[in-house]
Amino acid sequence: MKKSIILSALFCLISVSVALAESTVGGSVTNEVKGDNITNSATGTESKANLGSVVMEGSKVGGSVTNKVDGKAITNTATGTQSEANLGAVTMENSKVGGSVTNSIEGKNLTNTATGTKSEANMGSVKMK
Repeated sequence: MKKSIILSALFCLISVSVALAESTVGGSVTNEVKGDNITNSATGTESKANLGSVVMEGSKVGGSVTNKVDGKAITNTATGTQSEANLGAVTMENSKVGGSVTNSIEGKNLTNTATGTKSEANMGSVKMK
């Protein structure tokens, strides 16, 4: 039983995610992550780490949203209080786009780290507020 819980928790940390809270997209949402040795972690109070994610809240896109991440040895970490790290992510909050949003990142040994209080690190990401 312990092994299945650990595997489930590990899968949640590195799985591709799409969250569309109170948002609309006129076209499609495509989110694709490929790679080896992918690590995504958030440690601390109210810290967030988004890797290969599409997160929309209160936003509207007339066209499509496309996000693609392809790489080896990818690490994205947020450590501290209210820290945020985005690597190969599309995050939109209360935003409006008439056309489409496209984000693509590819490479080897990609590392993105936000450390400290209210720190933020963005690499190969689209962030709109």
